[in-house]
Amino acid sequence: MRDIHPTKVRLTEVAAALIDEHGSQGFTVEQLLEKSNISKGSLYHHFEDFHDVIMQAQVQRFARYVEEDIEALTRVLLAATTREDMFDRLDLISRATHDVARSVRRADRIEILAGARHSEKMKNALAPTQARLTVAIADLVREMKTKEFVNQDLDPTAVAVFIQAYSLGLIVNDVSDEQVDLEKWHALISRMTRGLL
Repeated sequence: MRDIHPTKVRLTEVAAALIDEHGSQGFTVEQLLEKSNISKGSLYHHFEDFHDVIMQAQVQRFARYVEEDIEALTRVLLAATTREDMFDRLDLISRATHDVARSVRRADRIEILAGARHSEKMKNALAPTQARLTVAIADLVREMKTKEFVNQDLDPTAVAVFIQAYSLGLIVNDVSDEQVDLEKWHALISRMTRGLL
């Protein structure tokens, strides 16, 4: 596979940083070009249009979140020495991923995933990254099954999708006027995972 041209990399990285700062619709092509110090002609040489830059920057941002999650889950879960230790570690992961400080990340991921609803191109661009996260979590579940820390009849891929769904689903609480107490949420998740797995 050939390397991605440095100009394309620069534009994507600067667009991702601008999205982090201003949102996906909070800046113009002129601001992107000024911040990246790249010409309009170069932008249109490497991308179909401004929307294409935004899409690829969103995919990059999504991949960044996915890579961080895979690393954290792998580091924490592979260190488990007993079934109870694994559950204690899952509780720590749950607390970290459901923290109020991560509400912006949840919203970002939902926005990026929602972008694929009406765009086959976005869906195709996100699919390999999303699949990588699901596979990585499923592989961890398989490892926990090998150690006999989880029920043998569970489908690892179904567990992987479930974990992602309840993690992202907390966005419902993030936008609510009357939020659930996070201690009660953590207690529920801990009880569910211990009963399910």
